[in-house]
Amino acid sequence: MDIRTIQNYYQARGLQWPDAKDALWFFLSEVGELAEAYLVHHELELSDEEVEMLQTFANEGFHADEIVSRVEGWVRNNDRVKKEDIRKEVADCEMMLAVFMYSLTRTSPDDALLQKMKEKLGDKADALTVDVD
Repeated sequence: MDIRTIQNYYQARGLQWPDAKDALWFFLSEVGELAEAYLVHHELELSDEEVEMLQTFANEGFHADEIVSRVEGWVRNNDRVKKEDIRKEVADCEMMLAVFMYSLTRTSPDDALLQKMKEKLGDKADALTVDVD
């Protein structure tokens, strides 16, 4: 997603733009929420080891949330009560990863991924991009 759209969203909600370190904590918190959401829907399909690993991610994500919640000026809209919507959690992860990347490098994960693909594929990478109407 274009970082300007995310910046406009932050502005519309009256949210403070995080520095890279805090954005990383937010991202890790969102990964924990995604792990929780996945467990809610798919725990019966997973091995004990996989359940344990996702629970670890969920717990560490909660820890990341606790860390960033102690930063003065941050107000978390903690939606851990509703952890069933995997799509929204993936979207939150994508947004916070983009915020982290932009805060750290002033570039987007999309740009970095495209550059990496071009490095791996050379001229063949040009055929990968699709114009959206």
